[in-house]
Amino acid sequence: MKRITPNALALMLLCSLSNGVCAQTPSHRDAQVFVSQAQIGRNLRGIALTVATQTVSFSTLAAKLGRADASSAVSKEIDALLPKYQPKWDENIAQAFEKSFSEEELSSLAREGQSSRYAAKVREQQGKIGMAMESSSKPILNEMVSEALNAALSKQSLE
Repeated sequence: MKRITPNALALMLLCSLSNGVCAQTPSHRDAQVFVSQAQIGRNLRGIALTVATQTVSFSTLAAKLGRADASSAVSKEIDALLPKYQPKWDENIAQAFEKSFSEEELSSLAREGQSSRYAAKVREQQGKIGMAMESSSKPILNEMVSEALNAALSKQSLE
C-alpha cells in the first residue's frame, strides 16, 4: 500500500480549497476569457433592476418615493453590489459556454472573439446557454435583488 506524503496531502488540500483553480481546464479558462472579453455578463445590472421592479418591496418603495426615485435608489444599490455578484454571474456564463462548446471552439473564441469562425455558433446557442444560465444563476440574481431592495428600503426608513 502506498503512503500519501505530507506534501502530497497538503497539495491535495490546497487544490480542494482553492475554488477549483487546480482543476481548471484549458476549456474553462478559454470560456472565462471569452465571457470577459465579450462582456457577455454585462446584462446583470439590467436584469437585476427588471426583477427588482416586479417585487412587492419595490412597490412599497415606489409608493413612498415615486417610481422614478425608487428605481434610482434600487439602481444605486445594484451598482454597489455588482463587484460582489458579477464574478459569480460571469463564472456561471463561462460554465454554460463550456457545456455547449468544444475546447477548440472556446480556444478560438477566446483568441479571436467575434472574428472566430465559431461566432455564429454563439448566436445559435444563445437559447441553450440562456436556459443553463437561468437555472444556475437564479439564486445569485435573487440574492442580489433582495440585498439591493433591503438596502434601499433600509436607507429610506432612516430618512
